[in-house]
Amino acid sequence: MNNDKEQVMNDYIKRLERENLKLTIALCNLRDDFLDLGGDPNQLELFDKNNPSQLNLDFEIVKVSDNDFEVKKIYESPDGGETIYQRNAGSDDREKIKG
Repeated sequence: MNNDKEQVMNDYIKRLERENLKLTIALCNLRDDFLDLGGDPNQLELFDKNNPSQLNLDFEIVKVSDNDFEVKKIYESPDGGETIYQRNAGSDDREKIKG
């Protein structure tokens, strides 16, 4: 019985690692798109709450199958959370939702 639990946990951890890899790849692609559109590379540094010009990103992601996901919405804040914009993935049209 203990081996069954270990196997279930190992399978679960492997699945989480695969999903984490997919999310990392999606984030890298979004960063590339941001830079291709003329975004400031300094805004992509690790989060620093003392840097008000840093762009903060968050994503609404839905699972579309056992092995895939889709980014639905992207939330951006160019000023550390004072102003927040929302846009659909793949769109440049954004809507201010705070600030």
